[in-house]
Amino acid sequence: MKRLFFFLAVAISLGWPGAASAQVPLKGYFIAFADCEANKKKDSDNPGNVRLEALRAYAMLGRNSTPGTHYQVRVPGAPETEARWVPMGCGAYAPQEFLVLAGQPPGNGGSDGNGDDLEPDSIEFVLAASWQPAFCATGAGQNKTECQTQTANRPDATQFSIHGLWPDDLDDKQIFPCYCNRGSPVGCGPSQARDTSIALSGEVLAELTVLMPGVQSDLHLHEWPKHGSCYEDDKTGEDNGASPDEYFREAMSILKQLNASPVRALFADNLGEVLMRQQVEAAFDEAFGEGAGDRVVIRCSGPGNNRIITELWIGLKGDIGDPADLAGLIQAAPTTDVSSTQTSCAGGKVVEVTAS
Repeated sequence: MKRLFFFLAVAISLGWPGAASAQVPLKGYFIAFADCEANKKKDSDNPGNVRLEALRAYAMLGRNSTPGTHYQVRVPGAPETEARWVPMGCGAYAPQEFLVLAGQPPGNGGSDGNGDDLEPDSIEFVLAASWQPAFCATGAGQNKTECQTQTANRPDATQFSIHGLWPDDLDDKQIFPCYCNRGSPVGCGPSQARDTSIALSGEVLAELTVLMPGVQSDLHLHEWPKHGSCYEDDKTGEDNGASPDEYFREAMSILKQLNASPVRALFADNLGEVLMRQQVEAAFDEAFGEGAGDRVVIRCSGPGNNRIITELWIGLKGDIGDPADLAGLIQAAPTTDVSSTQTSCAGGKVVEVTAS
């Protein structure tokens, strides 16, 4: 896919999740958004009381882990060591391969988000399908409205729910693109402010509230600007772009097929039990053809015997439509060893809702 371009004077935020925990070397620049403290250690030890200068670019050295919390940058003149740690939220990482060097053309930066920065037909998708009871058992979910109201007889207690449908170039491992209606498409981390409202029909919103329980806490107002605004932006002509109705309707079409498959049956039949990765992958192969399980990342949370399966990230390629051909979309996608920095967990418990 055509890469985004960066001028050093322009701060566009980019970042990608990953799977490893060791320090990761990076090449490029860190553009500070604020005068953050620059420490010798991650969260302490600042010889010289060094702080970054807002809107200044610093040579990037690496990040502490993947996905990580801190970047290591070079601060010229800092005492003891010029290699200093700053929180990721302090600024934006501009990878070396995205920089425009002197004498090179700047490309199509500054588009109005209509797809000019995306090569035609270059984008695939990831469906993030949550097991809602597990999400509600995590620290991120337990205080959400949809979790506090969840009951054992509500649909999301025994079927998958939509977290998001994410346009992504699955031919490499970067998460891209996002926020296409807010200028040129950018990388997907960190998140920007959600919309205050979107133009959804009453019919779509009513169905979405069932299949995406997070609507109760405005998840749809986050997913649309971050991901939905990029949906089909790589298409040309009349097919370019999509409305919120089309985006969420087609996301729901995929989810319905997942919930009608042996994959959902496997989870619903094993409430409170542990499922291993091989069982989930086998269910995908049974439902959507040989090798389908190789295009799925199984996401888990929690330690040891308390590990739970929280969601599935399913690679898709092709025109989704309504109704969608989920088997065909999965089979056309590259395997996760090509498309994702994430790896499946070995297995986890299927959380059961006991409240009535």
